[in-house]
Amino acid sequence: MKTMTRLCGVLVALATTGNAWGADQIVNLQDGRQVVLHDDFTWQYVAPVIESPKAVGKTQADVKVGTDSAKPAVMAIPVATASPAGIPVATAQKAVRVELGVSKNIQQLSKSGIDVLLQSARYENGELVIPTMLTNQGTGSVVSVVLKVKLMSENGRELASEDLPIWSSIKRVPETYFRPKTQQEGKPVKLPVPEASAYFISAEIIEVEHW
Repeated sequence: MKTMTRLCGVLVALATTGNAWGADQIVNLQDGRQVVLHDDFTWQYVAPVIESPKAVGKTQADVKVGTDSAKPAVMAIPVATASPAGIPVATAQKAVRVELGVSKNIQQLSKSGIDVLLQSARYENGELVIPTMLTNQGTGSVVSVVLKVKLMSENGRELASEDLPIWSSIKRVPETYFRPKTQQEGKPVKLPVPEASAYFISAEIIEVEHW
C-alpha cells in the first residue's frame, strides 16, 4: 500500500508540476522495484531479467536495444491480471481538458481499490461520449460504481453536471459481480451538450459498493 501511495504521489507530482510526458521515465520505489512512466500516461513495473551470470542484479532496463539506441528496453508487468492502463491518479476533483479527435486517455480516478480510466472522447448523436474502463485492484467483489461528472466549456461555463452509474451488478447473482484483480468495460459517460472541439471535465468516484 505504501508503494502504491508513493507511486501515485510521483505520478500526481509529474502531472501538476508541468513535467512534459514526452519520453519514458523510470522511477525507483522504496521497496527497490522500478516503474516506467510512458508518455501516453500509462505506467508499468519493470521486471528483473537475468540473461547471464554477469547480468545478475540487473533489470532489463539496463540492457540497451542495439548499439545505437540510448533508450532502455523494459519488460513490463501489468498491475492486475487484465493489464489495466494506469495514468496519473486524481486525488481530488480537478478539471481536465478534453479534446475531440485526440486518441490519448483523459484521466484516471481511484477510490476504494477501484480505478476508473476515462478514455478518449467522441461526439455522436448530440452527446459527448467518454468510454470507461474499470480495474478492481482490491480484494473484494464490487456491485456498484458511480461517478460525479461536471462538464464545462472552454470559457468555464457549466454545460452539464450528473451522477452517473458506470458499473452495476445484480446483488446475489455472483456471476455479475466485478471480481478482484480483473478489468471490465464500464458504461460510457454520456452528456447531452452542444458540440465543441474541446471541453473541461471534472470527475470523481462518489460511490463504490462492495459485496
